[in-house]
Amino acid sequence: MSSDKLGLLFVSSCVSMRTDEMNPTMGFLCLAKQEEPLTFIFAWVPRRTIPADEVHMYLEVAGKTRKARALFSRPDSTTLVTTPTQTLSAITEAISAPLDDIQTIGIANELTLADGAEICLVRLIVTLTFEGAQLPDLWFEKDESGRAPSIVDVETELRGWFSAIGKDLVRRNQDDEERPSSSTPYLYDLRPKSNEVTRPESPHRWPEGWPSIPQGSTIHRIGTYGFNVVTNIVGQPMADKIEGAGWNMLERFSKVTNYAKSTTVQVLEHPLARPILPFIPQNIRSYFLSSGEAEALLEEYEPAGHYLAVFAAELQSRLGQHPPQLLDPTKDTTRDFENLAAGRQHHRTGRPLSAEQWVSWYDTEGRLTVSEQEVKAVIFVGGVEADIRVDVWKYLLKVYPYNSTEVERAELVKEKRAQYADMKAQWMAILTDAANADAAALAAGHKLEERETQAGDEKEDADVVTKIRERKYRVEKDVVRTDRTVPFFAGPQTETNGATSVSPSDMQEVIGANPNLEMLRNVLVTYTVYNFELGYVQGMNDLLAPILVVMQDETDSFWSFVEFMNIMQSNFFRDQSGMRSQLRRLELLIKFVDPYLYAHMESTDSINLFCCFRWLLILFKREFDFGDCMRLWETLWVCPLTKHFHLFVALAILNRHRKDLMGKAAFDETLKFINDLSNQIPLESTLERAEVLFQVFRDRIGETARERLGVDLAVDAPPIASGSFLRPPGKSVQRSPSPVSERGRSREKQRDAMKELECTEEELWELVSLLERR
Repeated sequence: MSSDKLGLLFVSSCVSMRTDEMNPTMGFLCLAKQEEPLTFIFAWVPRRTIPADEVHMYLEVAGKTRKARALFSRPDSTTLVTTPTQTLSAITEAISAPLDDIQTIGIANELTLADGAEICLVRLIVTLTFEGAQLPDLWFEKDESGRAPSIVDVETELRGWFSAIGKDLVRRNQDDEERPSSSTPYLYDLRPKSNEVTRPESPHRWPEGWPSIPQGSTIHRIGTYGFNVVTNIVGQPMADKIEGAGWNMLERFSKVTNYAKSTTVQVLEHPLARPILPFIPQNIRSYFLSSGEAEALLEEYEPAGHYLAVFAAELQSRLGQHPPQLLDPTKDTTRDFENLAAGRQHHRTGRPLSAEQWVSWYDTEGRLTVSEQEVKAVIFVGGVEADIRVDVWKYLLKVYPYNSTEVERAELVKEKRAQYADMKAQWMAILTDAANADAAALAAGHKLEERETQAGDEKEDADVVTKIRERKYRVEKDVVRTDRTVPFFAGPQTETNGATSVSPSDMQEVIGANPNLEMLRNVLVTYTVYNFELGYVQGMNDLLAPILVVMQDETDSFWSFVEFMNIMQSNFFRDQSGMRSQLRRLELLIKFVDPYLYAHMESTDSINLFCCFRWLLILFKREFDFGDCMRLWETLWVCPLTKHFHLFVALAILNRHRKDLMGKAAFDETLKFINDLSNQIPLESTLERAEVLFQVFRDRIGETARERLGVDLAVDAPPIASGSFLRPPGKSVQRSPSPVSERGRSREKQRDAMKELECTEEELWELVSLLERR
């Protein structure tokens, strides 16, 4: 195949060919365009074959493809992410086929191995038109954030690629005989795109009989702000504007704390905020909100308008659907913890890793003599004593290799200090040069270009100097209000509530009064240079603060924060894909473990779990006491059960307050209740409950996977710390009779209704991914 004038249109960077499960060959999945003759090519390029001077092209287009994913979900999108002008020699070694030669594309879930553990990945099967030939199977691996895409993710992305070049990816109707098991692929045809844009029939439609909306009405004016809820009334272009903005708003709105304890509710501003509430008719408001309390909040704070936009979008997805009517979910007790936990036990001992034990584990060269798994097992059941956290956390966060000697660590620290000092000096020099240039221009009588320094979110097309300047301003704006009640960060207080802004001079004065705030600022700004594409997003300051308190050193804090952000960075993606994925998994977890609570929260408009957004965004930083937060984090870092244990912590909190939540009649009541839990949640009992709930989930998903997916997950519990099991060894467990059996007749009446709440096959596969370990 000639590579002349062959350019990339779309690229996915984490796709492999698995001839050997333990050592997959990584590469790029591409849609490319050949100019003469005009041909579109579907190709996979092994990364190792790409010339060094061309790799950046693939990475650049892959980055643009990621940013364009929000467009792919829009039926009318025809956006190309780049202009195909490059000549790519590596494409000649690719596994490829012209689109005209592709008969079908298959997409399936299948278990395979990754990092020595079973994992469910999406497999891509491309069948060609001649004699049933196929390209080698390709696998969508975990992305940079550690998340493996689902079938829906892959289908949506490929549909967007093909739509941009005038092709429709159409799923075939397959009955049970054609798909005998869940690993049998869904089949898709590539067809020329229809000239008429028709929307597929969907259950998520505006209800029949909704009144027509005049062009001049207030609800029509909302369309200029992009309300997704009025998509079918005012049209897709208007609705598209809000789609990307809504989830970013949640990050700000999720910071509402102590809702009922103060008349001043703190909501951090967002540059996309608009005063849209006044445009909403009263009858629509009352449909969204069941009390004046939440409405008053929205009227007082502009950013809450975008929260309402997302709420409205969620509302649209439910309109026209009829959730099952349970007999009385508020009286159900079968999912109370006492019943779920029957015959199960946690492993928490409450005995933290002591300084004496930690020191005894080193040999004469300063190397740990126990394995990484043994260290983590002890920490998981009891945590770490405060006076050794500064060393232990460096191992947990992979700053120190577990097998390193004292001399090797000293050399590593020296190297890391030099790297950090260099990055810090770079951005400081850039800002100093820019300030000097501005001063010289003013002295010469020139007028400086007005900068929107306080706008918050940077412009993508801004130059490097402007981006660093704006990032530093936003960092400092958050630094002056980060954990000021913690002695380490205490100092002169500033007015940061509501609309009261802090001037740059005031911020400099506050930061300059406490060297620890300076360290906080320096680490965050340096990180925006280190991870320039991600930049700075509010919430990062919350994640850094406990690390800085533990390390009490700027360089050590920076590299520890870098490793922590490698785990957490998907929470801060600007398209909010990471947070959407986590909230979706938590929603499915609730649905699977406690369908009664799920049904009730759905009926009160709370199952979107906006009330839990802050929990996951900053890993419960604001929900627990500052010291408890440190114990929680180290427990999550070492958990041998699942890498998603934080979702079971969230489930444990909801389960603990199950009866209270069942008593809430509307979304704003649920939001108020959840926010009032801040700093009132007991850590130890929550971790105990979370572990037991994981056991409940593990057992049930194993049974369900065998019955409905035909897969044996072999989900045996891994060993924890030696001697930490509270259940006597060798003794069989006699489970208490469940109250379900005592209410057999009542349960029979609910069974049909509850069947409608069963997870779909696709949802079950998403739940299976929660068994993935670190």
